[in-house]
Amino acid sequence: MLVAVAGMSHRSAPVEVRERVAFPPCAGRSFLRRLKDDGVVSEAVLLSTCNRTEVYAVVEDEGARGRMLDLLAEDRGVERASLEQDTYWFTDAQAVRHLYRVASSLDSMVVGEGQILGQVREAYRAATEEHCAGQILNRLFHTSLRVGKKVRSETGIGDSSLSVPRVAVKLAEEVFGDLAGRRALVLGAGDMSELVVKHLKDRGVIDLLIANRTPERAWLLANRVGGRAVPFDALPAELPEVDVVVSSTGSGEWVVQSETVAGALALRSEPLFFIDIAVPRDIDPVVQTLGSVYLYDIDDLQAVVERNAEGRQDGAEEGEAMISPAVLEFMGWLSTLHVVPLIQELRDGAEQIRRHELARALRRMELSPEEAASVERMSHSLVNKLLHGPIQELKARAEAGSPLESSEVRRRLMALDGLDVELHRPRRESS
Repeated sequence: MLVAVAGMSHRSAPVEVRERVAFPPCAGRSFLRRLKDDGVVSEAVLLSTCNRTEVYAVVEDEGARGRMLDLLAEDRGVERASLEQDTYWFTDAQAVRHLYRVASSLDSMVVGEGQILGQVREAYRAATEEHCAGQILNRLFHTSLRVGKKVRSETGIGDSSLSVPRVAVKLAEEVFGDLAGRRALVLGAGDMSELVVKHLKDRGVIDLLIANRTPERAWLLANRVGGRAVPFDALPAELPEVDVVVSSTGSGEWVVQSETVAGALALRSEPLFFIDIAVPRDIDPVVQTLGSVYLYDIDDLQAVVERNAEGRQDGAEEGEAMISPAVLEFMGWLSTLHVVPLIQELRDGAEQIRRHELARALRRMELSPEEAASVERMSHSLVNKLLHGPIQELKARAEAGSPLESSEVRRRLMALDGLDVELHRPRRESS
């Protein structure tokens, strides 16, 4: 049994590759169910964001990697061979460490960004709702969320960090010099778009237009941030009047066509600035070949990140140091799982003796119901205390990799060599 992750991120593949395997919201649930129904995994969680698509799973052996990639290629409609080059595969401690780094934003394009922890939480919630997370991934993701919160709160990496939306707006500001008095159009009304809107307003943008395929969501966002909702199909009419276009719809197809942009450029003298932070991308890459157009996608933000990375390195190093003991703790717990049936066998045997001896004792005593209950509680406490030491020793031996069998446990842990310990059975009445 292995804990594993198969994934693709901004570190392993460019956006034009990542977008081919990205899952739109809710679309990954059927893929999770198929992984489990086909017997490829016993547990699975899918994390798909603008910078990564990762499957965390509990699998039987290393052979599961190939089967997972086969299904991913089939589901996303991509060539199987291309996945071999651009995906990574981590198992056990390496996989656990990777998730802890992801949840802590240490593996993010923007170290310290605040969105990833919520994205990890949502991915785990979706897996539990589809009954795809079990004992191991339940514990792994609970601990990852705890580690992520601890790293952010105790290292300060999020105090002055740049989120993807903030980096996007900063890039626009670098191009124009100043965004004060400018007009902006935001395509998409999700959480990422709302963060972009707030940063644009902070930089002095005077008119914010918000378009979304679901008009009600655009209207609600516009009301919250003081913007103006416009119809999604009004893009050709609105485009000539704005300076900055930020797109984050996740529609899976080109939302902004090159012909539409060319028509807008013919009606204006100033350049148009596009930031496409969607994966898959929203804006046709051909747009960047048009004159007076600046088009930046999610990977272009990396240059801005690197220029603003100073000051977060110390916090990142502190976070890495905090993750290491958490990984050891999880792996220690994982190594004891195979002895759980043996521990249960010990408990069941002790419980059988406890019940039998308690019944024998109570038959000889005249006790009130309250007194009998008190004696039973004492017997429970006594058994638990007697088993505590042997069970802890059993877990320690399991963590150390010592082979354990039931007979060895009884002999070496219970120190019963040479003793005949068996249930006292009532004597049969002579006939």
